[in-house]
Amino acid sequence: MDDIFMNPFSDMYAFAGNSGDDTSTSNNNENPPNAKKKKLSDALEVESAFGTYNKPPKLMAIEDYSRWAKKFEDWLMAFAFPSWKSLKNGYDNGGKKGETLSSTEEIDSFVAEQKCVALLFQSVRENIISLIDYSSSKDL
Repeated sequence: MDDIFMNPFSDMYAFAGNSGDDTSTSNNNENPPNAKKKKLSDALEVESAFGTYNKPPKLMAIEDYSRWAKKFEDWLMAFAFPSWKSLKNGYDNGGKKGETLSSTEEIDSFVAEQKCVALLFQSVRENIISLIDYSSSKDL
């Protein structure tokens, strides 16, 4: 029982510059103390083509549209079903603004449409979306 288990995934040894056994006397760490924060911020800023629970898949290049469209539609169906219905069926309340809606069905449809447009803006690069003229999420 002389062997001590050292967890290689522990934060204590993440940037120590050694194997975790603390027997080395080297003081030159290869990673400065702020390296962990920098790597985390870099990882959070990366635009992902795959998406997550919180973020839809990202269209990074127009050449990937057909593959992205299927992934986006599947993601929308799984995580924002009313918005997916709005995308597939189109928004049928014409040019009505949110202030003039009265019934809960109209309001729910309007909210689903607005959410779908917002999700599309999140999932398509700005330089691509600026080229598109649209009036609804289906057009977009």
